[in-house]
Amino acid sequence: MKLSEAFTNYREIEVISRGLSPKTLESYIYAEKLVIEYFTDTEVRNITPLDVSKFYQYLCSFQRPDTARGNIICFRSVLRRCVRKSWADIDVEDIKIPKREKRVVNYLTESEIERFIGVISAKYKGYSRINRLRNTAIVNLFYDSGIRVSELCLLNRNSIRERQFTVIGKSKNPRICFITRKTEEAIAEYLAERSDNEKALFIATQNGKRITSDTVRKIFQNACKRSDFINVHPHTIRHSFATRLLDKEVDIRYIAELMGHESLDTTRIYTHISNPKLKKIYEKALAIL
Repeated sequence: MKLSEAFTNYREIEVISRGLSPKTLESYIYAEKLVIEYFTDTEVRNITPLDVSKFYQYLCSFQRPDTARGNIICFRSVLRRCVRKSWADIDVEDIKIPKREKRVVNYLTESEIERFIGVISAKYKGYSRINRLRNTAIVNLFYDSGIRVSELCLLNRNSIRERQFTVIGKSKNPRICFITRKTEEAIAEYLAERSDNEKALFIATQNGKRITSDTVRKIFQNACKRSDFINVHPHTIRHSFATRLLDKEVDIRYIAELMGHESLDTTRIYTHISNPKLKKIYEKALAIL
């Protein structure tokens, strides 16, 4: 079996049938492209663990280690299925996955969030009132709920009821999110300015259609350009949401649930804060589990 056939089979059976996210599907398509370019679509049975190791080194020549690691994980998953189906006899356990680099979490303090919202909401050439109201509501919603940008883009006008709403996360599991009265009012003020019938909660003013992740990211980029903020992204506000809760000694298990994390290990990155009590909260949570 050719490598391209192995990837196609894996996508159809393992990814699509299990209903994994479009982003996961994209990652396998991208990994396949890299694998085929490197190995020139050879037979799966010709691949060895040493070949995969050399492939990783090749990826690291133009990708961040974490990105290269993700592509190797995709490749190993495909090879593991090939072994199960007797299409290859490679020992996949000999394919060592490099450890993930320690992540430094970029976040804003509560006062910095307020200042960033001030930048977003301030009058600026080329930004209409409805744009400013929309952008203010978006940042407030991010900070209250910690949702991902993809989750925000899918919200509809009727999604939020009694200051709470449900999103479907990466693992396809629904989770409940909450907002404050301040954010509720910011959203209401924005919607009051709109005269369209589009069901999406947030729309792009250029075409009146549902806002996209790229548009949301551009809102943040433009805010940074006209202020002293550097590299503030939607995910920065998500990090800030988690950091604020940890700082207020919220149980890390609840934070993991609010963030949509399947594992506490993912939430662990927020214990970077120079506050010893936070590490104790995490260790206490682990001791209970």
